[in-house]
Amino acid sequence: MELCTDDAFPEKQHHPFLHIRSRRLHVVLMLMYAFFCMCQMTAHIGLSLSCMCNSTAVALMNTNNATLVEGTESTILMSILENKTSESQELGGGDDGESCTKLEGKVIKDYGGTFIWSVSWQGYIVSAAFLGGFIFSYPAGVLVDRFSARHILSVAILMLTIASLLMPVLSIYIGEKGAFAGRFVMGISETMLIPSINSMVTKWIPINEKSLAASVFTAGNQLSGMFGNILVAELCASSFGWSSIFYSASLFGISWLVLWHLTVRNSPHNTRWIHKRELDYLANNIPPKHPSSVVKKTPWRDMLTSKVFWSLMFNSVMGNMMIALIFVYIPVYFKDVLMLDVQSNGFYSAIPHISNLIAKLIWGYLMDKMRHKKILSPSATVKLSQFASMMGISVSCFFLRYMNCATPFYALVLLSSVSAFFGLSISGFYTSLLSIAPSHIGTLTSLATVIGFVGRMFTPLMISYYKTVGTAEEWGHVLLIYVFASATGGIIFLLFGSGDVQNWDYSKRHNTARPNALVAPKSDKDLEDF
Repeated sequence: MELCTDDAFPEKQHHPFLHIRSRRLHVVLMLMYAFFCMCQMTAHIGLSLSCMCNSTAVALMNTNNATLVEGTESTILMSILENKTSESQELGGGDDGESCTKLEGKVIKDYGGTFIWSVSWQGYIVSAAFLGGFIFSYPAGVLVDRFSARHILSVAILMLTIASLLMPVLSIYIGEKGAFAGRFVMGISETMLIPSINSMVTKWIPINEKSLAASVFTAGNQLSGMFGNILVAELCASSFGWSSIFYSASLFGISWLVLWHLTVRNSPHNTRWIHKRELDYLANNIPPKHPSSVVKKTPWRDMLTSKVFWSLMFNSVMGNMMIALIFVYIPVYFKDVLMLDVQSNGFYSAIPHISNLIAKLIWGYLMDKMRHKKILSPSATVKLSQFASMMGISVSCFFLRYMNCATPFYALVLLSSVSAFFGLSISGFYTSLLSIAPSHIGTLTSLATVIGFVGRMFTPLMISYYKTVGTAEEWGHVLLIYVFASATGGIIFLLFGSGDVQNWDYSKRHNTARPNALVAPKSDKDLEDF
């Protein structure tokens, strides 16, 4: 019997990813919802803290170098209320840009919070999640490499949901230390979630679809930014209060756990509702992983001496700095510099996420097309994407330094530009992360998370160092750091980055053969028949 070759049936090797019956698309959409839940429970801490804390009282403490003593909160809040009338009169006369800039640093935009937590403590609370992730990143990667990514992902969302439910209780009865503890647990959960998602992607998505798939499942971040910021702002301004922010977020986590348990399995070969043609296509196009019975040794020496690895790590730090800026501090920037009220802040904060979503989906689709048609190699696509992303961010941040409350439209355009250019990096360093060592994806992801979380921890501390009142000048110092850091990351990745499987990956070192997958012949049922 004559075997069918690829040339004999070229059409059999394709099964569309973007199809209503594509099972891997269903899995990617569930991963997108997981990202949405994670961001809804963790990423809105900047706006949440603005609702929880009294910004005027905190600024008064900072300018007077005062230390809050237990029992003095009511006194400070009362003195603020006595001065509200005169401040409102000042602000009321500041409709034009000139008056706005005169009031900068004198009138603080406050969202009516009751906690008087210093700027430093607020920075520690934001950083707590990053600290928890930093400590637990490597163990999380090892767990994903050895156990079911599906179950670890379930545990991660469950921990996030419980921590979100307990956050109001911890904040009210324990204070800032309780909020720190809750955020720390969230960080541990987040660092379990990311390598689990990456592991699921390596099992379900062929390499020529990874840019688009990554753009789709990470779109959960932008969907949370688009709708979550508006929801958080409305809840903050409502009679439900800030605690409803955390309770509502936990409901998303509960719904995801139910759907995930009922619909998704670890790999295409043990899932239901998948067509044979798609199963054969995935078997022929996904690089095989080592058998679970084989004890895999991580090639530490080759990995840690690889220029590709370190270019990826540097850009992981930069990517995490951008995540902290876009998801945590954009609402704070709008409050401090543009002096927006809470509901306007929610609307403004959603727009950069829309630009990010549109940019990364279109760019990811174009990069996959160019790679599929062999116009660009995998390495060329990730290098082009990352370089364009980082240089675009650098230029946008440079001009953003000159914006203030008199130029809200231009500030919004530039922040949307920063967010859009960051979206291109999904087809850059993130696709590279998913591609260079599929057999060690858990370990590689955990290392990228550990090193990358340095950027997330550094960002709140850097902003707390420069920001006292929150003037445009203070934010200008922060943005200048982003100008140089992003440009450096783009140049390094252009020189040393890669999108190809490295020689130190298990499949290359052991010449793992691709499994003999039977491909459905042309006469079998096609997509329209099932």
